[in-house]
Amino acid sequence: EHPPLKMRSIIVLCAAIAVAAGEGYAVSIDQMEVAYLCTQGSTMGEKLLEAFHLCSGEMTQQESFGARSLLRSDFCPSPSQIKKEVKGYLQGEICVFKQMGWIDNFWKTGLNEETILADLSSLPEEVSYFLLDESIMGECVDETTEYIYSTTEQCYATYTEAQQSKVAKTIDFYAKVTCFTRTFEEVCQEYVKGMLY
Repeated sequence: EHPPLKMRSIIVLCAAIAVAAGEGYAVSIDQMEVAYLCTQGSTMGEKLLEAFHLCSGEMTQQESFGARSLLRSDFCPSPSQIKKEVKGYLQGEICVFKQMGWIDNFWKTGLNEETILADLSSLPEEVSYFLLDESIMGECVDETTEYIYSTTEQCYATYTEAQQSKVAKTIDFYAKVTCFTRTFEEVCQEYVKGMLY
C-alpha cells in the first residue's frame, strides 16, 4: 500500500487532469476525491501516481488560456506561437500524458492509442465505457473545434494552406485533451454518485 502522502498525491493528480477547459476554473476537494475513487486499484491509477510526482511542477505553473485569444482577428500569431500558447496552457496534462506513455510527440506521432486503450480499460466498466465511447469523445471534439473556428475564422483565413494545417493540428490536440479531462470528470461524478446512493 502507498503511504498517506502518496495516496493524497494521486487524488490531487486525478483532479488536475480532470480540469475542464476555460479560464479560472477551480477544482474542489470533493472533485479530487471523486477522481481518486474512479482510478483506485487500477493500472491507470498506479501510473497516474508516478506521473504526478514527476509532473507536479508543470501542473502548478500552467498558464491561463481562452479559446477567443487563440486566433484573434486584430492580431494573428504564427502557427508556432499558437502551438506554444496551447502547450503552455496544457503543460501539466502534456507532462502527465507523456509519463503515462499516452503521447510522445503529438505533432509528429499523435496519441498512443494502444496504451490509452489499455489504461482506460483497467478502470471500472462504468467509467471506461464512456471514456472509450468514440461517439461521445468525437462529439465533444467536434463541438470544441467548431467553436474555436467560429470565433477565429477571419484570422484563420489569413494563413497559407500549410499554416492552416499546422494550426488545425494544434486545435485538434487542444480539443482532444480538454474533452478527455472534461468527460473524465463528468463520468467520475456519476460513477461515485452510484456508489454512494
